Amino acid sequence: MAPPMSADAKRLRTIIVSFPILVVTTAILYRRTMLGEEQRKIPRDITDLATAQERIGQVGGVPWEVQGRENIARQSETTLRS
Repeated sequence: MAPPMSADAKRLRTIIVSFPILVVTTAILYRRTMLGEEQRKIPRDITDLATAQERIGQVGGVPWEVQGRENIARQSETTLRS
């Protein structure tokens, strides 16, 4: 078993673990409050499996990219122009 961690090592571990959580949370809240993006929701009342898979796929993604079919099309147009 590993020896107990010093107080400084515990503080450093806390910083290393909490900093990425802080950054992502800040990015999500900034997009919601300043850019007016709505909160993403998982669809729960869908009986059609294909539609459910499509909508669940729209929920995923990284917090610094705007989600949605129209935004994906706009991003692909921008990529093609470059």
